[in-house]
Amino acid sequence: MNAVIINLNLAVDKTALIPELEKGRVYRFPNAITMPGGKGVNVARALRAFGMDSPLAGFVSGYNGRWITKSLEEQGFRLFVERHEGGESRICYTVVDKSGRSIDMNENGPAVPAVNQGRFLKRFSRIVSGFRVAAICGKASTGLKKGFYSSLVRAAAAHGCFTIFDTSGPPLQEALAAGAEGIKINRFEFEELSGGPFNPHRLAAFFRRHTPKGLKTLMVTDGPAHAYAVSPFGLWRISPPRLARLKSPTGAGDSFMAGFLFGFLKGYDFEHTLKLASGAAASDCLSLGAGLINRAQALAFAQKTRVTRLG
Repeated sequence: MNAVIINLNLAVDKTALIPELEKGRVYRFPNAITMPGGKGVNVARALRAFGMDSPLAGFVSGYNGRWITKSLEEQGFRLFVERHEGGESRICYTVVDKSGRSIDMNENGPAVPAVNQGRFLKRFSRIVSGFRVAAICGKASTGLKKGFYSSLVRAAAAHGCFTIFDTSGPPLQEALAAGAEGIKINRFEFEELSGGPFNPHRLAAFFRRHTPKGLKTLMVTDGPAHAYAVSPFGLWRISPPRLARLKSPTGAGDSFMAGFLFGFLKGYDFEHTLKLASGAAASDCLSLGAGLINRAQALAFAQKTRVTRLG
């Protein structure tokens, strides 16, 4: 199979559209978009729009967890889910106004018991041999023991499975030290990881320092501004297409990851793959709800993306 998506901290995602964000106002709306979510779910959803199905793995708990599992199964996703009863799986709220401004309010979710962490890692070690890529996306679940992320990297590496991460903080530092091969983060997450301000020169220098540990691809997005990517093929600037309108930027980074994974797994060259990533992100910005893209639209936006090699 092509890729397995690890979304450890699975969630119930709710998105509401309001006329305008105003401080102190009480809003009532007829309905909200409610979907199973988390960054990895958004990635898998966008990949499906490209015609590629990817199983999902993670933790769920409580009533919310049962709803997440049932909804994903009804949508046809193959799941490798570890259930525990340490609380309720989290709920994440996105409120968007008609101009495209958004506010995200995300619960942390419950702590995962050590026994369930161990079971998950054992199961991952058994299944990872069937995949070319393991994409680990989203914030870490609460209470994960030190070494959890390095265990994911080592298990994948033992079977020649490429690992790519979209997370932040200590888990990302641990994964990088263990030999993570790909990273896709935003500008602020890069500054946290590197300990200094972002610029293309610092990105390239950071990449060179970590290639001996196994890093092969590092991508940094910055909302509607230029994104950058560095790999053994060089340093690249990605200029996204201009959008005449904006519905919601929430989830665009996850669709960027999906576009990259699709191009990577199809064996496209690096420039083409980066264009697909940018096109998918742009398409996501025109939908309400994360990871919801239109393939034809994403491909059209990919053609309008400029990718420039800087070195």
